[in-house]
Amino acid sequence: MVHRSYGHLELAELPVPAVKDDEVLIRVKAAGVDPGAHYRMAGVPYLVRFMGFGVLRPNQPVAGGDVAGIVEKIGAKVTRLKVGDEVFGAAEGSYAEFVVAKEGLLARKPANVSWEQAAAVPTSAATALRAVKAVGPGKKALVVGAAGGVGTFLVQLHEGEVTAVCSGGKADLVRRLGAAHVVDYTEDDLGTGLYDVVYDVYGGRDINVLRRRLTPDGRLVLLGGKPKGKLIGIGRTLRAVLLNPFVRHEITMLFVFPTTAEFEELAERLANGTLVPALDRTFPLSETKEAIAHVMAGRARGKSVITL
Repeated sequence: MVHRSYGHLELAELPVPAVKDDEVLIRVKAAGVDPGAHYRMAGVPYLVRFMGFGVLRPNQPVAGGDVAGIVEKIGAKVTRLKVGDEVFGAAEGSYAEFVVAKEGLLARKPANVSWEQAAAVPTSAATALRAVKAVGPGKKALVVGAAGGVGTFLVQLHEGEVTAVCSGGKADLVRRLGAAHVVDYTEDDLGTGLYDVVYDVYGGRDINVLRRRLTPDGRLVLLGGKPKGKLIGIGRTLRAVLLNPFVRHEITMLFVFPTTAEFEELAERLANGTLVPALDRTFPLSETKEAIAHVMAGRARGKSVITL
């Protein structure tokens, strides 16, 4: 899926990418879809363009960021992986038959995990893992946006009682993943309880609304969400930074660039069955735009994945 200008994707033929010394070439089997794919494709909010993705046009000619596939070729300095290894991880340009990736951004795929499941993991699960480690175990938690990509991993990874906020139609999913309680936001918004930590994945509510669900020494963790406005889209994050020194609650903003160690820990959890990706739908490569639109519309129950 070639990305020559912001707002447009097209199916096209390109040469197989060359491999640098610290890279591997992967034959793609599946690639994950998350809101980040939309923002990079659209170039909106405009701040995205100034974060290394290209001001006037995309720097990366192929869309996609999460991958699962087979190592086809390795660079001269690659020591941890070999040709034929089944891997998953982060690779810019993964919506293609072949993609190159840094060896340090890949982990071996467990044998008991499908290609689709593995492709659902990298960015979303690493974000959830980083968040729960920042919070620590034993906390009573509210997960806002619990039925989406990051949310379904938070419900499983948080080491404490979880109340999930989602629409009523997705309540069965989050209960199956381990949520002790479910709040249907269409009927009761965030409910009435108080929590040690509130994870907000959705991003649609004011910070003070979220803080009302915290105990006096509670913690609010912001994990992205839908940017507002076309210019910078991070007004709520800036407000959180300004508020933090003046409120009793700790406010944490997470922007995650996953590491090898996190991918390897996730691989171990996948292998032993303590983490199970919640798959929503799979789409062929030719329907990448439809897959991204499906995720952005909030219709997904868990993760959507592109398959090849």
